Amino acid sequence: MGCKVSVIVPVYNVAKYLEEMLASLYAQTLKEIEFIFVDDCSTDNSLEILYKFEKKDTDRVIIIKSDENQGPGGARNIGLQYASGEYIAFADSDDYVKPEMYECMYKKAVEGNYDLVECGYFSERRNKNMMLWDKSMEGEVSFDNRVKMFLSCGFIVTKLYKHSIIINSQIEFIHKIKLEDVDFLNRLYCRIGKVGIVDKVLYYYRNNTESFSNKGNELKVFDINNIFCQKYISNMKKEKLYKTLRPVIEYIIMGIWFDVFKIYVTKNPKININSFIIIDKEIKQYVPDYDKNIFFVEQAKHDVLKEAFLVNSNDSKRAIAILDKRHME
Repeated sequence: MGCKVSVIVPVYNVAKYLEEMLASLYAQTLKEIEFIFVDDCSTDNSLEILYKFEKKDTDRVIIIKSDENQGPGGARNIGLQYASGEYIAFADSDDYVKPEMYECMYKKAVEGNYDLVECGYFSERRNKNMMLWDKSMEGEVSFDNRVKMFLSCGFIVTKLYKHSIIINSQIEFIHKIKLEDVDFLNRLYCRIGKVGIVDKVLYYYRNNTESFSNKGNELKVFDINNIFCQKYISNMKKEKLYKTLRPVIEYIIMGIWFDVFKIYVTKNPKININSFIIIDKEIKQYVPDYDKNIFFVEQAKHDVLKEAFLVNSNDSKRAIAILDKRHME
């Protein structure tokens, strides 16, 4: 019987956690499955651990050693070239999964001929079970639910993807920078027609402070954001739904710059107006009228930081005054 699910796992210096992930994959109740590991130039003994695992499960394990470090996105692109499964899954090498995860998700996918299936996860950082989408998201994708997908974005690892959707769309990950999963997921959200929901917690998401998403690379935050925004906008403009979904696409861009704004405000009791002016200038390269974004405007009604963020578009002094008033209350 052919392969039902290909699980692609980027690996980079995760010897501390890798064996736990491998054990959870080996225990999968779905047998028609393959595991594709892409070693992204690890300098610890991660690769040796993978080779040891390969001997244990030769027929289902593929190990690829990358010639250069490309980050999780680039490693996943390499893995996609080797995948033969009817459906694709991604896992992070420092996490682990429930034994029934891929069997549950595959059965759900086939049952409804779904393009994408979502499950719940345990967040180590929040110390609780999380379910990103409820059953109202299941079935044919309506416009409102497509917008909800963008607003929530989610994780690459809690989903099962129909292989043909990815191949036919020729979607790849941005490599070597953070946020590569946001671009990939948003492009898929433009194309999928049916979504299935498995209302079970099947993935354990570890808070690894040494991971790429937490530690990142040597690029400065502004450089990372600008590289991402340029690539993201270029990719999204190729989508047929770009004009229809433009407000929520711009919301995504605003979100990553709001994170910069929030971190600056949190870490600096004394705000320098020039820093606010610089952040405003950076955002306006991509969203000139960002203070009018319907999604952010609605959220700003209940969030002082977001209110100040939007006000900063026209009046940095007033934005600082809003934040000063908050501190005084």
